[in-house]
Amino acid sequence: MERRSFLKSSSLATAALFSPSAILNQEEKIKLGVVGVGWWANDFLIPFAQASGHFEVIGICDVDAEALETTTAKVIEGGGLSPKAFASYQDMYEMPGIEAIAIATPTHWHALQFIAACEKGLDVWLEKPISYDIREAQAMLDAHTKANNTVNVDFPRLYGPLNTEIKDFIHSGQAGEICQISFNIHNTEGYPKTAEIPPHLDYEKFCGPAPMTPYRPSWRGSSPAWRAQHDFSRGILADWGIHYLQNIRSVMDWDFPDRISAIGGITRKDGRENPDHLTVNFDFDGLPVQWTQKTFGYTPPLPHTKIGVFFYGDKATIFVNDTGWEVYPADGSEMKTYGDPLMPFGGPKHMELVRDIFVAQWTDFATGIRKKSNAGLKGTFHQGFVTTSCINYADFAYRSEQPVDFDDTTMDISNNSKAAGMLQRSYRNGYRHPFVG
Repeated sequence: MERRSFLKSSSLATAALFSPSAILNQEEKIKLGVVGVGWWANDFLIPFAQASGHFEVIGICDVDAEALETTTAKVIEGGGLSPKAFASYQDMYEMPGIEAIAIATPTHWHALQFIAACEKGLDVWLEKPISYDIREAQAMLDAHTKANNTVNVDFPRLYGPLNTEIKDFIHSGQAGEICQISFNIHNTEGYPKTAEIPPHLDYEKFCGPAPMTPYRPSWRGSSPAWRAQHDFSRGILADWGIHYLQNIRSVMDWDFPDRISAIGGITRKDGRENPDHLTVNFDFDGLPVQWTQKTFGYTPPLPHTKIGVFFYGDKATIFVNDTGWEVYPADGSEMKTYGDPLMPFGGPKHMELVRDIFVAQWTDFATGIRKKSNAGLKGTFHQGFVTTSCINYADFAYRSEQPVDFDDTTMDISNNSKAAGMLQRSYRNGYRHPFVG
């Protein structure tokens, strides 16, 4: 589909969605609470949930008092009433009338907050990765199964047209047999310095079940730079690469890989804990899928390919990013372009596309809540469980310096005792890991 056609069709769909009659005919808006109101919630989740016309944000929760003030203003700016602010997610879950929760906290908090929401019978929008370790994910699966609630894992790219277009092109045979797939991100990423904890941030509660890691503020302000610290996050593969692995699995109709191996390291000796270069090999029934990252300043010869996926077929190579795709025929004939892969990332046109896919995702989530069903969701809990587990096993393989073979029923690791010891992290005193073996 040409980009011009996509913009036209998506604009028509959005106009229909936002028409007064569509909103007036809807049921009462779903009462939503948001846990973790940093920049992601304020710039993406809350505005697009409100724009969908299906949600009223009635509660917000954070350990940062300044963030709560900022988000209150953001909700009102989006046409909502002033939400009630909480420092405790447990207290917010007790709000009269609350129906759904959006969990946008750092990864190390996801399991406890998700399980508590399930136990309250609440429907959940959950950020990826769903868990910090494998055993947390298993406990979350058990809670979701018992609650039988609607759960959407935030994989917004599943709501754009590109995965379907790539899948159709591959199935048409025009790329030939797919022999290898690679995906990569080469964004520069620094490591922030330690600083004094600001008085408006309850950093002890921020750390929660994770170790009391030194406070390192992000470049956005005083919020912790948790994505850069291994006690809170497994790095850029878990933060960015997970989206593209999910895309690959969706295009190829795959579940778990058979084996995962990894090699990488740290060239910038500044104290960072996550690798600044990493290569991971996922073996899907003999077809190799390779992740690569270079966060020390590498720029590829074709700059627009620094984020995206390559499908290598024996008739053609396909490259796809967030805004379009290219086909390089093996016979040397002219490259073909679909959409606009050269569109500036984060520019106005790109953000129009982002808005459309998030509104579509929030709309599907609302439909699932009202129908009490997960059937219409693209980012189901199962999808989040599989892709998150792949990412976690990849980090185990890197840190153990050995491949990882695992049983996708028990999730046990059969060949690597060091990696097996990483399946369940130790929680800090005062917190209990939710997995019951």
